[in-house]
Amino acid sequence: MRINTLENSIAEHQPLPDKIANFVREAIIVGKLRPGEKISEAKLADELHISRTPIREAIRMLESEGFVSIIPRRGTIVSEFSLEDFYEYFQVKACLEGFAAASVADQLSERELNKLKKLNEEEMVAVKAGDFTQYLRIHDEFHQAFLSRTGNSKLLGLIQHMGYHIRRLERIFTDHPEIFVTCSETHKDLIAAFEARDGARAREIVERNILHIADNLKRYGAEFLENGKA
Repeated sequence: MRINTLENSIAEHQPLPDKIANFVREAIIVGKLRPGEKISEAKLADELHISRTPIREAIRMLESEGFVSIIPRRGTIVSEFSLEDFYEYFQVKACLEGFAAASVADQLSERELNKLKKLNEEEMVAVKAGDFTQYLRIHDEFHQAFLSRTGNSKLLGLIQHMGYHIRRLERIFTDHPEIFVTCSETHKDLIAAFEARDGARAREIVERNILHIADNLKRYGAEFLENGKA
């Protein structure tokens, strides 16, 4: 692990256990720490020149999130991540985001709807240009634009948590961009549902779209895990 990245940012305004947890979580997500790999509290403490207390707090946070497991006589290891775990996270994500879409359908202003339309147009441009890294960034911004409107911090926190785990297979997203080509058309339908103030329709569109993506990603994920990329 590259600890210097964390060490250089310790002065930033954030509780140290949270900072350590964020750093280790990101290392797991991007594959620097792999399933089954041991995380040494002593090594982290030595490299960061800090006590083990905030590290233990960070580890407990990550354990509660499911990123690490604390095993007697073995210590802390990175949790395994199966395709079934992946699909279940997507199922929960579909429920949460579907609920969010339904709850804001009658609240979005003309300005907010126009922002969604603009982002949808940018998605289509990115698809035509074959720039799927850009597409995924815009896709995320599109969803955040209506999710943030809920004002429900607990809901947004749960959605963020789902996103952390889903990102453990994020490289599939850019390896198989065809999965997302139809999303732009689906987003057009979602905007129409928002304009009609049809919460039930908005919810159905979001849930169906997320589960459709999950079905495709699950198929590609088997190959991804077999090749040892996750």
